[in-house]
Amino acid sequence: MIVINPIDKKEYTIEVTKNGENQMTCPECSPNRKKKTLKCFSFNLNKNAGRCNHCGVVLVAKEDKPIEVKTEYKKPIWKNKTELSNNAVKWFESRKITQSILNEFKVTEGVEWMPQTQNSVNTIQFNYFKFGELVNVKYRDGAKNFKLFKDGEMIFYNLDATINNNVIIIVEGEMDVLAMAQSGFKNVISVPNGCNDKGKINMDYLDNCIDYFVEDCKFLLALDNDKVGNRLKDELARRLGYENCSTITFKDCKDANDCLIKYGIIGVTESIEAAKEYPIEGVFNAIDIQDSIWDYYNNGLPSGFGIGMHEFDMFLKFQPGYLTVITGIPGHGKSEFLDFLMCRLNISHDWKFALYSPENHPLQLHFSKLAEKVIGKPFDGQNRMSPLDLTTTIEYLKDVFYFVNPAENFTLENILTAVKSLVRKKGVKAFVIDAWNKLEHNYSTNETKYISEQLDKIVTFCEKNSVHCFLVAHPTKIQKDKASGKFEIPNLYSISGSANFYNKAANGITVYRDYENFTTEVYIQKVKFKHWGQTGCCQLAWDKTNGRYYKGMPNNDSWIQSNKPKELQQNDNFLTSPLDIITNNGKNEIDPF
Repeated sequence: MIVINPIDKKEYTIEVTKNGENQMTCPECSPNRKKKTLKCFSFNLNKNAGRCNHCGVVLVAKEDKPIEVKTEYKKPIWKNKTELSNNAVKWFESRKITQSILNEFKVTEGVEWMPQTQNSVNTIQFNYFKFGELVNVKYRDGAKNFKLFKDGEMIFYNLDATINNNVIIIVEGEMDVLAMAQSGFKNVISVPNGCNDKGKINMDYLDNCIDYFVEDCKFLLALDNDKVGNRLKDELARRLGYENCSTITFKDCKDANDCLIKYGIIGVTESIEAAKEYPIEGVFNAIDIQDSIWDYYNNGLPSGFGIGMHEFDMFLKFQPGYLTVITGIPGHGKSEFLDFLMCRLNISHDWKFALYSPENHPLQLHFSKLAEKVIGKPFDGQNRMSPLDLTTTIEYLKDVFYFVNPAENFTLENILTAVKSLVRKKGVKAFVIDAWNKLEHNYSTNETKYISEQLDKIVTFCEKNSVHCFLVAHPTKIQKDKASGKFEIPNLYSISGSANFYNKAANGITVYRDYENFTTEVYIQKVKFKHWGQTGCCQLAWDKTNGRYYKGMPNNDSWIQSNKPKELQQNDNFLTSPLDIITNNGKNEIDPF
């Protein structure tokens, strides 16, 4: 393929043989080096960009847009040998797992190199099958170190148990699957991993497998009884639908295998028979939710998720399950500020968004605005983002923002149906309706009653699916103050149609731009709970070159130029270098300001 240096436009021909990283000699510096054969250049085909670790040159694909590449997984070879050593059989017997179950689940044994010990050691091997084909392997050594088969597909362990089965038990480890099967329950699957070292739950396996579950499937969540297990349980319930989930607690034990050892098959059976419907707020009594009550008492009320800017976070933080209404005079930056909030919530807390935003059509235009905020450079014009910047941003944001654009029938019901699917399949944490008047409405009945009913649908949807809705709504015609000549500052009662925009919302925000002082005033008009924040006004500077908002109040336009104050230059570190996203194959920490 042909690649190009974005700086001097020099072209090179390189050979790529696989998806992901391709190691090779550098077309720029290797011909002139003593170590001509050293593979110092890495090109990522999925991202259409690469760099040299020696000379630092960055090369991108010459194509105008990234190549669509379908992920190709490597598959381990199934040797069809399930004989285990006597020591392995005895160890499983100590965990109350018989050899017949080990044979049925095709557990194997073998020598494997383990990165934790930097050595080849004997391992137990849990084989992951999909429709009878081996697609991954979990290796476990005697020191309880784990690894998965490199570049294998992430799926649930024992996934084939879901075929034509409308009741599925989900556990947190392969040993728990074997324990459940030993107890007579074989409709059980396990997640392949828990949290990473930063506490983030990787749920690629759910994305890959969710379509295999039959319609109206019921799930019994039997995760570990610890902090990480509870986090995973809550996220699975949110994705699969709280109404479809029940929870299992294994008496005073951590998991199913511990319960089997301590209480036997009867103990596991009793635990499953005592499964409880997933607690939904407002349905169960205090005894049912007493664990959460004590958690609030001991650890404090949940303060919500901030955007990483103290000036704003001191007034408001966001919590899934609620509605925030944003209003403001046309042209004062409601959508602009909302885009900024979304980017910050994603980078700070990994929130994914579904966007119904006709105000920002076409979609390419909306993407360009989001890209500016992430990269910190204009999409067009002077000092614009480079082709590498754009390639990196497309790759980064493809799993962050999902644009909802129905072919027809722009009703609230259709939008919520699309969002529900994205919650289930992609794990979105929030959605945007921008703006209210861009939905198809039926005002044939009383307008106030109609708006109240529609907002109730949004609020209920947010509660049931634990997602946050940002709803943009325009105010009625705003009058100018006769003395100052400025527009009056609208509030949620100013929104056209109904006071219910204030009454039904958990939070209310007004965005007001002070053109004389080059600032944006963000008025927090309503905060449902005091532990989320307080009402007040946050004054921010707006950089029109990249759409970002900063703390401070510049009184002229000079801060947009190269002599921008030092504080604002530092604030440009919204993300680290785009190249780090490529080389690190992931997101970066934001500058905490």
